[in-house]
Amino acid sequence: MKQNKVMYCVIFVFMVVTAPLFADYDGLSVSTEYPSLNVSSSDMITFDLNVKNYNLAPQRVNLSLTGLPSGWEYQFVGGGGLVNAVFAEPDSTSRVQLWVIPKRSEKEAVYDFSVHATGDDGHSFTLPLTVTMGKELPQRLALEAELPEIIGDPDSDFTFNVTLRNNSAAETLIDLYADVPQGFSASFKEQYGSKKLNTLSLDAGSSEVVQVTVSPSYGVTEGTYQITIAARSSKAEALVPVTLKVQGQAKLNLSGQGGLLSASAVAGKEKVLDLEIENTGNAEAENIELSSYTPSNWTVSYEPSEISSLKAGETVTVKAVVTPSSEALTGDYSLTLNAKSDNAGSASEKFRVTIRTSSLWGVVSLVIIAAAAVLLVLAVKKFGRR
Repeated sequence: MKQNKVMYCVIFVFMVVTAPLFADYDGLSVSTEYPSLNVSSSDMITFDLNVKNYNLAPQRVNLSLTGLPSGWEYQFVGGGGLVNAVFAEPDSTSRVQLWVIPKRSEKEAVYDFSVHATGDDGHSFTLPLTVTMGKELPQRLALEAELPEIIGDPDSDFTFNVTLRNNSAAETLIDLYADVPQGFSASFKEQYGSKKLNTLSLDAGSSEVVQVTVSPSYGVTEGTYQITIAARSSKAEALVPVTLKVQGQAKLNLSGQGGLLSASAVAGKEKVLDLEIENTGNAEAENIELSSYTPSNWTVSYEPSEISSLKAGETVTVKAVVTPSSEALTGDYSLTLNAKSDNAGSASEKFRVTIRTSSLWGVVSLVIIAAAAVLLVLAVKKFGRR
């Protein structure tokens, strides 16, 4: 706030001090924003002129031009037509254009000439102008990223909004490129729309926002990756570096050893299933706990029951000790085994377990059948004689 107050005070003092200087001036002035121009061709040159009356009576102001090189042409234009004079009200500005048509030339040269404004009361003003021919404004391109760094996981795309500017004096055809790490890919499209771009044309001094989408390679590891976005024309190039920060992400996969998802067991007897837990992500999985969903009266225990950590790309073997219910009937049963980590989510797999009758019960059944057969034979012998 204090700085703003100081600035306002300085401006006020400047206006108070300089106001009398302008108030004491009586006469005419002719001004233009750019009195000295560099041009690269022999096309028509335009000067926007402001003719101002300072404290004079309303009057006609005649316009003329002197010092123009031989073979050049000029004309004053106002209100859509050719003019030779303007009418100047007191303390007001009249606007007019000066059109200069140079003589065609291939060489570089500097030309000076002057605009004269002469009022009816004799007041006059002269504005010197300069044109430098043959100087070509070099092509210049500029790139600027809205966010130079983006953080994301390895399965996501990284999208940058990049502003491309054509700081040249003519329309320019521009090619778009991206230097990405091996396995990565990049694509360009309009900011609002789905049209993909490889090349675009920009008018002189104009700009456009382009969306650059970078897709990481499959299985990319955690880390920081540098990308260079480039815009190239026939005579210019612009580069902007951006950064991808790929966050680590652990991901679990659980399966039977060798991909086996079925087994046979005996009711009431333990059955050991060999499991494989793999970390398919790009970061270490931490605090992996094992659990299960089983049919009624079944139990499952694990050896080991917990895994403190599992590095990216590594696999650990776990034994699941399954005990079916002693009352389980012969048939197929489904149970779900699950592995869950603090930072990797969970992974689960269904296993089919086929229950068969215990071999002991088979022996007992055979003994009963044999005993029944013996009794039947004895009964036939005993009662068959009568």
